[in-house]
Amino acid sequence: MALGASLLVLLGSLSLQTVALQSHLGQAVSQELRQQEDKLASAAQQLVADLNRFHPCLLRLPLASWPQQGLACATPEQLDALQRVEQPGGGWQLIAWRPGLASAEVLIELRPSEPRFVARRGAFAVALRDEPLQAQFPRLLGLRGVAP
Repeated sequence: MALGASLLVLLGSLSLQTVALQSHLGQAVSQELRQQEDKLASAAQQLVADLNRFHPCLLRLPLASWPQQGLACATPEQLDALQRVEQPGGGWQLIAWRPGLASAEVLIELRPSEPRFVARRGAFAVALRDEPLQAQFPRLLGLRGVAP
């Protein structure tokens, strides 16, 4: 009977330990996702600030038109620097800039430096205001999945 009771106590403690470990893992994954959203938001803010300050003529052009029509206000090197940024711990890449009449949709991909992390994409909405043309603060629409 004592053996049965001790086995029951052992199983109970193992169950509690499993629940605690699963909770810790879930919190770690949630924190990593929040950090990636923060990095994506920082990248979008940096892009919008650079476009407003140095290349406002690109605000109305879709990303596919930047290499041809964007040369009116940016060199090929500047266009490349706007689209790919390397930073400690990884970088980011502009995947899409789709302007509309009053806003633009932006898709940015994080490229982590560590192989244990996966590349994530985030979509943002950016309001465009005229006179003078400026992009407003980007608003996160959400993560768009893992990059292939």
